[in-house]
Parts: sequence; C-alpha cells; structure tokens
Amino acid sequence: MPTTHPPNTGTAALVAGRVKEKMSTPTAPRAIPAVSGPAVSGPADSGPADSGPTVSGPTDSVSRPGWIALFSRFMSQDSAPGRVRAHLETLVARGRPGDRLPSVRELMSQLGVSPTTVRAAVAELIRSGTVETVPGRGTFVAAPSRRRARSGDRAWQTLALGSTITGEDLLAPLRATPTPDTIDLAGGYPHPGLYPDSLITRALRRAVRRPGVLGRAPVEGIAPLREWFAEQLGPDGGHRVLITPGGQAALSLIFRSLALTGDTVLMESPTYVGAVGAARAAGLVPVPVPMDDQGVLAEGLAAAVDRTGGRILYIQPRFHNPTGATLAPERRPAVMDLARRHGLIVVEDDWLHDLDDPWHRQEPLAADDPDGHVVHVRSLTKSISPAVRIAAVSAAGAIFERIRATRSVEDFFVSPIMQETALDVVTDPAWPRHLERLRSRLAERQELLRDGLEAIGVDPRSVTGGPLHLWMASPRGLDPDELRVAALRNGVSVVSGTSWYPGDVPCGNIRLSNAAGPGAEITVGLERLGRAVDQLSA
Repeated sequence: MPTTHPPNTGTAALVAGRVKEKMSTPTAPRAIPAVSGPAVSGPADSGPADSGPTVSGPTDSVSRPGWIALFSRFMSQDSAPGRVRAHLETLVARGRPGDRLPSVRELMSQLGVSPTTVRAAVAELIRSGTVETVPGRGTFVAAPSRRRARSGDRAWQTLALGSTITGEDLLAPLRATPTPDTIDLAGGYPHPGLYPDSLITRALRRAVRRPGVLGRAPVEGIAPLREWFAEQLGPDGGHRVLITPGGQAALSLIFRSLALTGDTVLMESPTYVGAVGAARAAGLVPVPVPMDDQGVLAEGLAAAVDRTGGRILYIQPRFHNPTGATLAPERRPAVMDLARRHGLIVVEDDWLHDLDDPWHRQEPLAADDPDGHVVHVRSLTKSISPAVRIAAVSAAGAIFERIRATRSVEDFFVSPIMQETALDVVTDPAWPRHLERLRSRLAERQELLRDGLEAIGVDPRSVTGGPLHLWMASPRGLDPDELRVAALRNGVSVVSGTSWYPGDVPCGNIRLSNAAGPGAEITVGLERLGRAVDQLSA
C-alpha cells in the first residue's frame, strides 16, 4: 500500500507568502522575461501559489533551436541540482537585482525535481552570492556586488612585495591529501590506524575538565608539560622549554628569531624539505654540508663554516629525514667542538625521538651542552597524532629569550586543551606500550616495502631509511619529478627527492612511506608504482 505524507503546513505558509513583509523586502518585484526552453513535466503544484509576480519558467511556445539550446545546457550539468542551478543562473542573467525567482514549488513543477534538489541548488547560489533569500517572501536576484568581486588591477603588488622568498612551494607535495582511490606512499604522518585512539580520547575527556583549561596559557606553555620535556633532555636542567604548535612551527620560529634576512644557515644535504622551506621563508640562504650514512661529515662542516661564516647549523642527528642516518657516536664530539670554536648555534631537530629504541637510544646533543649552543626541537605529532600539534623548543640563555620574545608577538600561546591532552597521553602508564606497538607495526610495514622494491627496478644498495620511510635512488635512473607525476596517474603517491637538497641535486631520489597508508595497500601501491616505472621506461 503506498505511503502518503500530509502537506507541510509550515512550508506551505512560507510558499504562499503568508508572512508579513519586512521593510527591506522589495515591495513590487519585477518579473524576469521568460527563458526560452521546453516545459518539463513534473508533479502538479497543489499547494497555494506565492504572492506577487514571479519569474516565468519554461514554456511550450519556443522554437526548436531554442529548445535544443536549453536542453543542451541542462544536459551539461552532472546532477539534478546542477540542472536547477543552471536554470536559475539563466533567470539571474536575464533579471535585475531584487527580481523574485520562482518558488520551490514552482521549480518542482517546472523541472520535475524534488524539493531537496531545489534547495540544494539554491543553497549553492546563496553561497556564491548569486541570489539571496528573504524569509517569508522568497528568493531574489542579488546585487552584483554580492555576486562577485570587482576585477581590479593588482599588478602593483608585484613591486610592493619584492623578490620571492617563500618556501611554500617546496611543502606543497607533503601537504597534498591523496584522493580516496590513491594509495599513499608519500605522507609523513602515520596512518590513523596507528594512532593511540583510546589514550587520546581519555586524555581529551580529562583535559576539558581541568580548571582554567578554557582560558589562556603562559607564552612558554603550561609548566607540567615543559617540565616533562626538560626531564627528557637530562638532569642538568640547563635548557628552558617553550611549547609550540608542532615541529614545523618550531623551525620557522627559530629561524626567524635567531637570524637576519640574508644570513646563512648550514644544512646537511639532503635534508628535511620543511626546514629548507622555513629557512627560505625567513629570508635565509641554505648552504649544503656533505653527509653520508653516518651523518654529517665534520670536515665538510668545518669547510662550510670557514667558507661562508655561517653561524647556524640545522642538523638531524637521529633518523635523519630523508636518509634515515643517525649521527655516529664518534662524530658527535667533533660537531660540538666546531660549535664551540666557531660560536655556532646548533638547531637539533629530534623529530623521531619517540620512535627510537629506548634501550639503545643516543642522548640528544642538547643533553651535554652546558654552554647553550644547542636549540633542541622535539615533536609529538608523529607519535601521538598530527591533530595533537605539540612540540617543544629547548634552549638556554639569551637564545631562549630571543625565541620566547618572537613567539610572544606572533601567537600568544598554544591551546591549553591540546597541551593538557598531550601531557596526559605521555604520562599515561600505557604510553610506553603504545610506542612499543607503534615501532613494531612500522617495522612490519617497512619489511613489506623493502621486499617489493627490487621488482620495480630499485637498486637495493641505494636504499636507506628510518622508521617511517625509505630513501632510494629513483628506479632505473628515471627523473624523480616525472616519476611522481606518472605514479599519481597510476593511483599511488610518492615523494620526489629533488626539493630535499638545499643546494645542487647530485642524483635522482625518491622517498617512499611505509607509515602513511593502510599496511595492506603497500604491496598494491608498489605494483602501481611499477606500472608507472614501466610506462616511463618504454
């Protein structure tokens, strides 16, 4: 037996116009000339009609060419709301600001669509500023100023801005979100399935109940969280801690605080592309320093300091991104000796501190730095979640004060809710167990990734990497930028290594993530990458 629904009296009242007119409502809407086109059969409008003159819809008395033109316009839309939107846009083009458009019922009758379809189309036009609605009266053509901004001459901005120094383009591939049908072998964050959901949920619930959490926080961050980070560095207590919204923000803050436009910043080559971008955005000049599978070469660093006079060194002693190298124990004293002799500020990016084996973990350079040369950066976004954007900058003396002063004028504080949440997670008894599981699952994924590399033309001798990804020579010597594009066409995302060199690019590399996508898709992703390699090699 068919189901029937009673009429919606509230909607009918609005459609009928039985609501008093507001002062700002046009009192005598002008009817827009009819649009040539076919009459589209649809449900009969049994409800009351809108008051006042309305825009005419399609009629039967049109020429065949006009009918075909309108039909083609409708067919060019991909959906029912698209057809309604196209019809209304035609009426708007023929009308003037303040003209009333057909009601929902009229459009349903004329176009043979549902009320939901009509409302969806109208909502899109409201968002674009093409039409506006007046409660109780209907939908009207919006004034041109509300429909679109005037097209002005902005050429003057080129001269006012001067030369380009931003590093934004370098980070675009890392920020890109793969489409649902693309397998992610490029991302730098662990897959959501690896997040400690229960830990985060419990921590959030407790955090929002703490007194003062909805208010302000100190510029440096809440004291218990700063104390936790300080304790992780060691017992000397020489470094003070400042909380930032993630590691990338910390690097940007440090470069802008400690250097002037045009200054040199020494960097391992290759290095983290986000650091290169942050340095360039601060107006600094990245200078490459050679490295190998045991980290930065001390003699190369000494030569770069002598040649450039650079006073800032950016270095990743643990799980270097992208090569995965860890600075050899015998090289650490040489680096710190150079820092003392030349007065270097050493920016130590300890981005994967939590994913190192706690039983074999080397202490940070900052742990043995009584003279305050090291600015230590540690982030929790890889080990907790990218949504819990918490990192710590640890420094001593005037360097810390300079960083703190810059932070205080750019962003008063990090959300206390996020700080309390992070503190709750890392002090939970289950935190060490989560890290152990995370390290184990990442290792399993990386084994899958390594097993499939030789089949797509990767030389196994070129492969290095840390817990989250592998770095390798581009398969079959292909151009890494071309391979990245071809891979996307085949449904898999990879990272080209071209932008990861702060100077000249000596060879072609790619970076593949074993963390970003679902583990079960790694093999399929490699198969798709293999197809891209074959296509470019043909």
